[in-house]
Amino acid sequence: MKKYWKFTSIIAVIVLSIGTFYVNSAMSETQYPEFAINKKSGDAEEIKSLELEGSYHEGGSMSYVNTNLQITSDDTDYRNGRSIIDSIIGHPAPMIQKLQEKYRNFMRGKGRSVDSFFEDNKLLAYAEVKYKIGSFTTRDFKFAISIVDKDNGNTSSFSIKVPDSSVVENIFVEDVQVVDNELKVITHNSTRENGKYYNEKHIYSFDISTGKIVSSETIFSIPEQQGNAYIHAELVQTSHKQANENLIFIKTLEKMIQDGESDRLEETTRELISYNLRTNEKETIKLPDSLKEHQISYFDGSTIYFSKLSGENLVITPYSIENDQANNEFTIQLSNETSDADPPIIIMEDGKLYVTTHITNLKTKASITVIDLKTSDTIYQGEVIRKDSPNSTEQFELYLYDMMIK
Repeated sequence: MKKYWKFTSIIAVIVLSIGTFYVNSAMSETQYPEFAINKKSGDAEEIKSLELEGSYHEGGSMSYVNTNLQITSDDTDYRNGRSIIDSIIGHPAPMIQKLQEKYRNFMRGKGRSVDSFFEDNKLLAYAEVKYKIGSFTTRDFKFAISIVDKDNGNTSSFSIKVPDSSVVENIFVEDVQVVDNELKVITHNSTRENGKYYNEKHIYSFDISTGKIVSSETIFSIPEQQGNAYIHAELVQTSHKQANENLIFIKTLEKMIQDGESDRLEETTRELISYNLRTNEKETIKLPDSLKEHQISYFDGSTIYFSKLSGENLVITPYSIENDQANNEFTIQLSNETSDADPPIIIMEDGKLYVTTHITNLKTKASITVIDLKTSDTIYQGEVIRKDSPNSTEQFELYLYDMMIK
């Protein structure tokens, strides 16, 4: 028995630690308020799959102690009530949760970034870049690709060295697409050549049937700094539930401006560039002057949705890249967040545009609007309310920072 005493002691400590975690959590658990999504008009079924992520704090605006929470049409879930495992590994995105439930074996060992996944009615694909960490740098970059055929359930996996990785300092996947039986992996690469650093947008193409890399193309290669100027290229994200043969990049030039005793970055030019994955053609989109100051809110593969705040309204302007023209704009009425400087959260799913503002407190309520993009009609309007209001007069703030569709 003596040789087992150490093992028994370790098990006892683990059990005691887990028990202490739950006891302390229960004893110290604060009774936070419940929030609800209150329908004002439309069909409540439109938000059944909606999830809002936010942070809650009590007291005035100088309070910095926040508690993260999730709000759905059914309930409020505070993060501090989660299990010890959930507290450590966090909460995956709804898309990742669904894939884990449906493709348990395939998802084993996969990362949680939705940017690494592609799914359509024929296949589910995953791409990531693995590497070894050396004494001073990361090296030996390799693509890890996995594809499952939905018709027969067969899974193919392969590992391929990143071409020209000797000059790569860092690399991560920004998007995965499938076009003409080729897996397109779009990456951001940080490179160094002849002592100079560059930021690249890159596309690697893989033949799905053979698992071999067929092409490697640099879309942009931008010096990290050019005097007092900085150039950034950003990929506009689209839905990961549909195939897109077009990519949209925002290329921004900023300059350092001396303003008295301090310096500030000021945007001087902004370009929209489309890239066709089928033809490998790159084209600069010439926007009308009326859209140059608008925010780019979403891209659905063929239409860019621009937005601009106008008082308590959000003006949405669709722009067709195929026809190179703006379509009829429509207006969404927001809540009275007069002090809210952040633009609303905007996502698109299944032909519907979801718009959510950020703040619920004693003075205002975050608004939720769902638009049918085919008709431009408002099919749902609601607001996020605190359930015990107006009974409570204590200052609080709920700040919503993300929105997802399960």
